[in-house]
Amino acid sequence: MKDGFDHLQADVVVAGAGIGGLTAARTALEQGASVLVIEKAPEIGGSAAVSGGSAWTAANVDAWLSVQPGGDAAMGQALVDNYLDGVAWYESLGLQVEEQLDPTPYKFARYVHAFRPDSRTFMNDLAASVEAAGGTILTCTGLRSIQLGRDGGVAGVEARGGGRTVHVSAGAAVLATGGFQASPDLRARYFGRWAHHVIVRGNAYSTGDGFLAALEAGAGTAGPFGRFYGHMIPAPPAETGVHNFASVKPDFSQYSVFVNLHGQRFDDEFLGDEVTVHAVVHQPEALCFIIFDERVRKLRATGMGERPGAVDRRMENIRSAGGEILEAPDLDSLAAEMARRWGVTPGPLMATLDEHNAAVAADDLTMLSVPRSGGLQPLDSPPFRAIRCLPGATFTYGGARANERAQILDLAGEPIPGLFAAGADVGGLYTRGYTGGLSVGVAYGRIAGREAAALIRWE
Repeated sequence: MKDGFDHLQADVVVAGAGIGGLTAARTALEQGASVLVIEKAPEIGGSAAVSGGSAWTAANVDAWLSVQPGGDAAMGQALVDNYLDGVAWYESLGLQVEEQLDPTPYKFARYVHAFRPDSRTFMNDLAASVEAAGGTILTCTGLRSIQLGRDGGVAGVEARGGGRTVHVSAGAAVLATGGFQASPDLRARYFGRWAHHVIVRGNAYSTGDGFLAALEAGAGTAGPFGRFYGHMIPAPPAETGVHNFASVKPDFSQYSVFVNLHGQRFDDEFLGDEVTVHAVVHQPEALCFIIFDERVRKLRATGMGERPGAVDRRMENIRSAGGEILEAPDLDSLAAEMARRWGVTPGPLMATLDEHNAAVAADDLTMLSVPRSGGLQPLDSPPFRAIRCLPGATFTYGGARANERAQILDLAGEPIPGLFAAGADVGGLYTRGYTGGLSVGVAYGRIAGREAAALIRWE
């Protein structure tokens, strides 16, 4: 296509056709607004379409706050309430959502649902529902900027795709572009010097378009910007991608010992790698070495909070992907092999492991130089194993500052009229722990769609 300009018009323009954007679009249509969705990727779905299709969140705001220290309780309550509303609403549209029993004992009570028959089909069905209700979806069209009117409110957006600039006049805009984890520049800005080693395990098109456009429009920011939802991923030569991200993450890691290239512990392993991965990105070369013994393999193999054989399956998956798992008959030999193969400093490593075993023998967590909250077990059952990992990021926590009504706020904390966020573009919701990813798209998509349509009706 040759360079040109397209001028389009809608009541509400939605940037992003993932779970948050499509939910917002369909909700606004239901409320009587005309809606245009722009999507940078060649197909709809975002990270939701390549996910395992499991959506979940905490069962109540107290459970949510238990892993979100200092979190905004109103935003957490909105997440819980509107997630359940969204699940029921999907069913009313004829989409398939199946309630699940929590498969493993979790840290807190939660609601879990599965999209059926699979995540890709569910997202395609949701997109078809948007179009059947009169909405328009443009793929290969990425958000460039937000246009403000004389009153400081949204007047439209500018997008770019297929060699054409698209101007959309609209009284409200919903940003649902999926965070900025796929932008090397933004990762370097917010994750630090080793950010180039981060493996992107979410949508490759989520490069911060919504966040950057919101900043240009005068939005404030809300962190934490150095944190994200993700997991540890076997480092190269392992070959990982959307086809195996879920199957190679070391789910047993909270019962292991983590060290960095200097052979030192650096975080509380028992928090789970969806939290400790935040610390991994700041370690030398963003590397983490997970050390465990036969005891962990056997305990997890008998179904200790996992399906039987969980560790064996994970190790098999890691090896099949090309990942390295070192094995040795004693800790000294393991340390020597980690030094030879991976460059881990052996003296400090052995001091770290000796400290760990001494704390176990004394049953005294306070003996550890880096605190640990639980899961303390001796490293004394050969063979001993180690896995070399890098952090994998699915979506970012920092972004444009928002509130429980999905409104994006300016530097003074006041709503920018007509500007809303859904999904990972909602900045300031998560502070540390993880309480579901797709649920943020479900809940804040519903809120943003209602609020955007209500604004149009009021105007």
